[in-house]
Amino acid sequence: MHGILRLTLFGGFEARLEAGPTLTFPRKKSEALLAYLALHAGQMQTRDKLAALLWGDVSDTRARHSLRQALMALRQAMPRGSPTLLVESGDTVAVNADAVDVDVVRFERLVSDGSPEALERAAGLYRGDLLEGLGVTEPALEEWLVPERERLREIALDALVRLLAHQTRVGAVDEAVKTAIRVLGLDPVQEAVHRTLMRLYAQQGRRSAALRQYQLCVGVLERELGIGPEADTRQLYQELLRAVRSGGPPGKSAGDAAPAPTEGPASGTPLVGRRRNPFLLARRVGRRGSGPCRGRYAGDAAPGRPALRRSPRRA
Repeated sequence: MHGILRLTLFGGFEARLEAGPTLTFPRKKSEALLAYLALHAGQMQTRDKLAALLWGDVSDTRARHSLRQALMALRQAMPRGSPTLLVESGDTVAVNADAVDVDVVRFERLVSDGSPEALERAAGLYRGDLLEGLGVTEPALEEWLVPERERLREIALDALVRLLAHQTRVGAVDEAVKTAIRVLGLDPVQEAVHRTLMRLYAQQGRRSAALRQYQLCVGVLERELGIGPEADTRQLYQELLRAVRSGGPPGKSAGDAAPAPTEGPASGTPLVGRRRNPFLLARRVGRRGSGPCRGRYAGDAAPGRPALRRSPRRA
């Protein structure tokens, strides 16, 4: 027995048998078809729907023919002795849920668990956007894939922020630094996380890195939102500067344990990624219109409670 088929869909596409080699497929659309069916494992899909999803620019006859070829490629890729990959009934087809293990499914299950250990494992699974670099340009597929990528990116952001909150609470400074960097990689305008990272660097004794982080924060806020940093961020920077010049320990707010940037969904403040953040668009409109828009993170000073969404207000 070759075991189940393990699919890695974050950051690209990889299909590997549990006890065997990586599988290759002749066309990218076969990979896209397998990924779509695997993410809906056990759910019967009509052939018409699948044909329109991946071959929407050709006639129905040609689309159905291409679908048959792609399904055949999926069957042929599985060696003898492997679990049955496809389940077919009449004009419908599905992936056998018992035959596949999908990183996206495990990721969502771990995030729902919510324990620090589960969040750490979930963070390890999220290696990039769903099916990144797939290279299939079909309007119907994009209508499904783009919002699904955004949904999973926001879940990843939420999971990382909750993990960061735990790490800062327990004093796992080195791990928290890595997590904060990942959060900012997903959503670089999260000013509360920039502050958290500045404090973490200070705790490590890396004051130059903390000062550089402030400059990065200033640059991204200006570039993306057309605004400057908040008073809390400027104050933290000044405390770090004074500590560097005096050679003494940083001020209390700069050197003490960094306040956790959020408690996740329980805080009542949903997280949003930069690409879909409506406040980002509002501030850009404000910058081009009657004046710059400003905002602040409500509750940022309270350990474990700072919210990550900024609400716009006029300067």
